[in-house]
Amino acid sequence: MTTRLLFSALLLMFMLAGGAAAGEVNQFGGMIVPPIDWSTQKPGKTGDVKDGELKHPETKEFITRYRAFVPEKLPAKNHLALLICFHGKGGSENGPADHMARSIKALGLDQQYVVLGLKAKNEGWEDVDEIGVLKAYDWATAVYPIDKRRVYLVGHSSGAHWDTKFGAKHQHIFAGIMRWAGGSVRLPSFGKDMGPLMTEWYLVHGTKDDQNSITNTREGRDNLKAAKYRYVLREILEGDHGDIVRHPLVTTDMIWWMDALRHKTMTLPADDEKYLKQFSNAKTAAKLFGDADTWNELLRIGGPHAGQVIAEAITSDKPKVREYAAIACTKSRFAGEETVADLAKLLEDKIAGVRSAAIIALGVQANWRSETAQIALGKLALSAKSKKVEFADRGEATMQLAKAATLPMLGNFDDDLALWQALMALMNDERQELRSAAFAPLKVAVPDGNGYDPSVTAAERAGAIAKWEAWFQTHMVSAANKQAKK
Repeated sequence: MTTRLLFSALLLMFMLAGGAAAGEVNQFGGMIVPPIDWSTQKPGKTGDVKDGELKHPETKEFITRYRAFVPEKLPAKNHLALLICFHGKGGSENGPADHMARSIKALGLDQQYVVLGLKAKNEGWEDVDEIGVLKAYDWATAVYPIDKRRVYLVGHSSGAHWDTKFGAKHQHIFAGIMRWAGGSVRLPSFGKDMGPLMTEWYLVHGTKDDQNSITNTREGRDNLKAAKYRYVLREILEGDHGDIVRHPLVTTDMIWWMDALRHKTMTLPADDEKYLKQFSNAKTAAKLFGDADTWNELLRIGGPHAGQVIAEAITSDKPKVREYAAIACTKSRFAGEETVADLAKLLEDKIAGVRSAAIIALGVQANWRSETAQIALGKLALSAKSKKVEFADRGEATMQLAKAATLPMLGNFDDDLALWQALMALMNDERQELRSAAFAPLKVAVPDGNGYDPSVTAAERAGAIAKWEAWFQTHMVSAANKQAKK
């Protein structure tokens, strides 16, 4: 971390550790509920747990209904992630938990997650549910081996409104908040100047939603951006209130995004802290970097803490270590933009395999709205006049930029300005292969592609290029400027 961010993180940890009593509120405005002693409870059930009823272990007071998807074999240490799911109005504890559990299993991650669906007291989620959700969180993290740095929220409709409001008030607990068809985002005043260290967001909304206008989510995005929070917005053209939940590409991307996140300021477990301290010794670090298990551990720990080790690996004198560090960055955000900036330095590595791994990793980060990654890939792809840059690298960078544009082209043209600028410039590159690759994701935005043909001469492309530049100014630059003025 930079000195400023490190100081902010330490300050945030200190303030959140303050001893407020039950009945009071935390620094974010969320309720404080005293922990419950769950030690008398039987071990948490595994597998698909249906029709669950959570009750206080002593008073037997009913807390909430739940549906849980739990690995059949639990790890000995607290290594599992927890995803808490909130249904839409009139729904039950089954949705969207069932959908997310099946999607997580399809990606081979089901043995790493406890997926917990909760039921609101009434038809939709209200303030009265806050205590019950906090108690359910307390229960799940007590009876299952949960890594508390890996706890996330997801909700649809009423559940999206709720996980936004509830999650914003409990950012000291949750690493990421995901939502379909939610409202705006109202951030607490506390921590607004620490956006890069706060909870990250993944927003999905359809442009044809007649129950909850997409303008609310756009406003929420603008609020997050103004406060320098990390976010991803996926707008879906013609998507309605319900069908956006079943969009496989977006759901898959959302899960990988979640899996790459760790809470940024929560204290590491003692075992993980001890493990990372080994890397302070150069000889020990060199030995560990040669062991495949090391990279699995660094990915499991993740976050800014493991990011410091990844930064060391990126500067290693051993090409394989640099390559493995880049590959690890395809699965984790680590220290966020700081890690991406370090990763970008590998684009000038002398070893082709290291450069290739770095390009792929930057493509993953560019897809999740890393401006640093988008700019680095754009500069590489457009380095036609540089004798130091191999065409193969330019080609790989172009392909990663095009891939990163796929999901935004579902409907969101307001973000990722650096990405669009690079692709538009590549449409006029001297190499047809790059022009074709850059145009591939863009052509879906305009029915006739504005008459652009990547195979013709520069003179023949000029008219179509002018139309695309006008389209670019209207749909992207003007929209970005409007955001900046808010």
